Amino acid sequence: MTRLFACLSLFFFLVPVTYIHGSPPVKNNSQYIRLQSISFDSQDPNRKKSGRLEFLAGWKLTSDNADFGGISSMLVLPDSRFFMLSDAGVLIGFTLDEKEGLAKRPFIAPLPDGPPVENGFAKKNWDAESLAHNPQTGQYWVGYERYHGIWRYGPSFARKEAEQQVKEMQSWPQNGGAEAMLRLPGSEDSKDRFLVFSESADYSKGGYQALIFEGDPAESDVKPALFGYRPPKGYELTDATLLPDGRALLLHRRFTPLEGVSAIVSIGDLSEIKAGKLWTSQRIASLKPPLKVDNMEALSVTVEGDETIIWIASDDNFNAIQETILMKFRLAKGKQKKKGKDGRTAPAPPKAKAEARPGFSSIPN
Repeated sequence: MTRLFACLSLFFFLVPVTYIHGSPPVKNNSQYIRLQSISFDSQDPNRKKSGRLEFLAGWKLTSDNADFGGISSMLVLPDSRFFMLSDAGVLIGFTLDEKEGLAKRPFIAPLPDGPPVENGFAKKNWDAESLAHNPQTGQYWVGYERYHGIWRYGPSFARKEAEQQVKEMQSWPQNGGAEAMLRLPGSEDSKDRFLVFSESADYSKGGYQALIFEGDPAESDVKPALFGYRPPKGYELTDATLLPDGRALLLHRRFTPLEGVSAIVSIGDLSEIKAGKLWTSQRIASLKPPLKVDNMEALSVTVEGDETIIWIASDDNFNAIQETILMKFRLAKGKQKKKGKDGRTAPAPPKAKAEARPGFSSIPN
């Protein structure tokens, strides 16, 4: 059989073959997105928790659209409106109807503009990996991995407003660029700050490189300061967002041939970040088989009443054996501080710091 395949291969190289060229197949541009409910634990249907995450619902998302998939970042806006950004520069939007299990008012469309190709023969260089949003202005920021730059788009992604190919990011690995981005709202007297995290650019003190921007990272006159982030051992950071109390929620993933894919969710205190220092976070939950998990890359947070809701989505790498899944969790409250003998709340241990609030002062200079 091996010899047969070898002979066939030689046939195509040595024998003249006439190719008939026809019109390329019509690209499927369907805007329909299907939702299929999924369970949390394939072995125990009653299990709903992992650490501080309580599973509320989950769906497998599919579409016939050729550009659907590759989810790398996500925003959940009011009224259950989802914006998912793929690593091919495609924006996927829909309104989630949980009761009916439907994705209403869907759209699947490329961003209006993106980084230029490297040369005349290169593919489109729109490897979008991270996303931030200002709900007051309606503006969006997108981090491009291969281009190592940050672009700002106007409301509704109508047009590009500004972009910077960040000098400090050019030494980052081609596939280890701006994997996660956080916008820290400022005030009347201070600018917004942005944090941009590399997936795999080594930091001299351990972990991976990250940048602090004192202002809009898409503006060329805004230069960043370097710090480091150390993810859980063996894991890489894939996304980050803010919790209502101002701390950072971080998502990490790992793949090994023996254990397969897994993910870790952690919380970090932003007030501990300093330029030139190494920052880390505390694990609150992990996802690994038999729990439902894939290449988890997208993270967002909403609030329902008094509950903090965490949304996690996966990147299927446009691979038929992987899935685009969306999972909804409730964040359980952490351990309460112990009370002293007088009934008052005792001081926190030395390692525990006050919760940061989002804004200019949450990161020391």
